[in-house]
Amino acid sequence: MDRRVCHLSLLLAAGLGLTSVGHAQPVTEQIDRFELNYSTMRIRFYGEALVDFSQKGFEGAEKIATEDGLGYVLTALAKIRTQKGLSEGASAALASELTKTAYVYNTTYFTDGRVRVELDSSLPRALDLGVSEFAGEDPKAAASDGSAVVVQISGLKTPFLQTEIRSTDGELLYSPKDVAKSAYKKQMTGRWFFKNSGELKSYVGAKPVEIDAVAEGDKTLIVTKDSWTKLQAEHPRLLEEAKLAFVIPGPARGQKSSN
Repeated sequence: MDRRVCHLSLLLAAGLGLTSVGHAQPVTEQIDRFELNYSTMRIRFYGEALVDFSQKGFEGAEKIATEDGLGYVLTALAKIRTQKGLSEGASAALASELTKTAYVYNTTYFTDGRVRVELDSSLPRALDLGVSEFAGEDPKAAASDGSAVVVQISGLKTPFLQTEIRSTDGELLYSPKDVAKSAYKKQMTGRWFFKNSGELKSYVGAKPVEIDAVAEGDKTLIVTKDSWTKLQAEHPRLLEEAKLAFVIPGPARGQKSSN
């Protein structure tokens, strides 16, 4: 079936603009049109247009809606960065970069004549922290039999943007400078998941390595130095790859996963 007809049929039958995502439960945050997904490290946003399809056609309508979405990023990204305590000065350049790398992942046609185009881009680029020191360009340590590091966190319900790990006596054990630049661009120092979510199970693979942590302040996780030293010795590549799954409790029954 033609993609456009399929979407339109769904709307006519259900009267909804979005279809079910099943049991997916990523850690997300909604800010205006932006959806920040800390489990996939993607940022999504949309553009809309109300057009005469008899004049513009489907492609013309999609183009206008896409331009609306890209224009929104150029004007609104600074608001997100300011809200997150990040430099507003870099916002214009980062927004321009996002518009060049964004791609359309879904188009929805409404019965009132509106068309919505949903776009996807990189969350680490949108929330660029201006980090300049890394462990190297690419991971160099030998691979281990571990598939991911699962950091079970107590005392935290929402993700940290700037994540660092310290010992119980305050020593800095892990930060962006311990991550390869290529990995940091994809997932910063690690991704965030709700406990027992399908996303977590998919990300950590067959042989996850677990470690316990306690949240402190607005960016720090505390672990015992012995447990981290052991992890660093046995699975250094996972740390360079930022293959960390920061796990927080899932939302209560009936509560949306958006923070």
